[in-house]
Amino acid sequence: MKNKYFNIIIAIILLLSLGSCEDFFDIKRPQETQWTTTALLDQGLNKCYANVHWSYAGGRGYPQFLDYLLSGVAMLSPGCQVGQSGEEVLNRDFIEHGKLSGVWNGCYNTIMLCNLAIQDYEDDPDHNPLNLDLSGDDYINNYLRQIGEFHFLRGYTYWWLVKIFAEKYDQTGDNSALAVPLKTEPSTSMEEIQAEARGTVAQVYGQVVADLQYAMENLPDAFTLNGWCDVSGYECGRANKWVATGMLGKVYWLMGQHDKAKDLFDDLIEYAETTGTYALEDPEDPFIQARAYNVCKESIWEFNSGDVDIDGHRDYVYPGRNMGFRNRDSQGHDLITSAEVGVGTTLGGYGGGVAVTIGYTTLDRVGWMADPLNGDYTVTEAAEADLRWQQVYHRMLPYEEGIVKGDPRYITTESFEGHSQISTPVVYIDKFFRGEDPYGRYSKFPLLKLADFYLLVAWLRWDDGDLQGAADYMNIVWNRSNPANPDIYNTSNVDHDAIFTEYLRETTGEGWTCDFMMATQMTIPKGDANLLQDIEDPNTEVPPPYKGWYWPTPSDEESLNSEYD
Repeated sequence: MKNKYFNIIIAIILLLSLGSCEDFFDIKRPQETQWTTTALLDQGLNKCYANVHWSYAGGRGYPQFLDYLLSGVAMLSPGCQVGQSGEEVLNRDFIEHGKLSGVWNGCYNTIMLCNLAIQDYEDDPDHNPLNLDLSGDDYINNYLRQIGEFHFLRGYTYWWLVKIFAEKYDQTGDNSALAVPLKTEPSTSMEEIQAEARGTVAQVYGQVVADLQYAMENLPDAFTLNGWCDVSGYECGRANKWVATGMLGKVYWLMGQHDKAKDLFDDLIEYAETTGTYALEDPEDPFIQARAYNVCKESIWEFNSGDVDIDGHRDYVYPGRNMGFRNRDSQGHDLITSAEVGVGTTLGGYGGGVAVTIGYTTLDRVGWMADPLNGDYTVTEAAEADLRWQQVYHRMLPYEEGIVKGDPRYITTESFEGHSQISTPVVYIDKFFRGEDPYGRYSKFPLLKLADFYLLVAWLRWDDGDLQGAADYMNIVWNRSNPANPDIYNTSNVDHDAIFTEYLRETTGEGWTCDFMMATQMTIPKGDANLLQDIEDPNTEVPPPYKGWYWPTPSDEESLNSEYD
């Protein structure tokens, strides 16, 4: 990886130099040469966001994919293969594979760019390496914000690295195990690149907290756009103060520092409720927007699929093809079957159909099937009344041969040949490729949404003994999806299991299930990885502190970095 990393440094510096022929390693402070205006600096920042949203540096839905398959919620359809090394993930085989090498490389590409920008800022005596007017809008509203975003992106990226490639954070341990290379300054020689010291789990988490804290304290509530950035949709997918607040709270939550997490979550919710900036809407709303300037109020931070109104970079939640109901070419958020090509809903994915569905253990837990573990797949009245069941999950009946697009049964009954072994009703996540016609594949996706934080605070209140407060926040989320049967939670029925069950109804497939389990020190369930397969399921329950639940460092990194000797 180091040779690739070195080449990436050279390539990006040359790109950002816009044709400069100067030798990067002969320049004392290279950023002054390449990034001479905030508009040019935004090119580096955009590359970081492109990594986060669109590459494998935690983007394109890969964290959601890993979480869904690892959590015990997903179930493999008989006769199917998941794709993207998904079988290894579903069966919890923590072995090296190419997709995660891409995550590693993309993450360190992002960190390198962040380090360049942050050091340039820190090394200048006036924190003004671009020689801007310190009282002007460009410095105050653009440059200082950009530095806050670089801190956010570095912290966010290190968090994903340490969560994927290191031992899990032990809430009662010293976290002294070596994790990943920890760099906060740009490397300027091959020798430095080949000897990057690893930080411990504690040290990497410490850096994550420091960067997100800086971002939270220095980013604005919302961007003040002026000059080159005063364009519609500029903020799409970018971090502001409340994105940083929510993310830092989630880090504290996972670390078991619940008081700190609750304070931040409370601040975020208070801001949402007092300003109306963020609010609960229909469950499907965060998933059905495509254009950058259309922002669902429930989405605090979104996956940015690219502005589809202009020619430019466009991308989509690629693993949604593996774990969602629709194919990327589905058009519009309503379920419409039409024989005409490019019209209505298109189903499927790899191998003639999506490979994973929601497991029957989970469907039994959330009360949406009568008794699926014993063969009663009847949809319950509770499910039928819940807007989440209606809008963002979808049941399919067992396979029937001969059904084609345009047949009304196409959206109710399995018909792909690859699903010919599905003999019982199954339920899919239906949160992907929901954008309006004709932009289905480019629909956005919430990375942080308000309902999630209400439920996390409900758990924290319950854990503190505030049962009424927990019930109140549970009801806020419940009532949005069950307006005909409001306020079902009270001090007698709120507990960990009730909150976790509501969390599954609300956020399955959105990337946070394992974090909820680990933050609350649950035993991660075995799940139904191969329940419908005529093969032995390799999975077992996994209690805290979840030892060994991480992927190995890519082998090319270990072979070239002397710190692994």
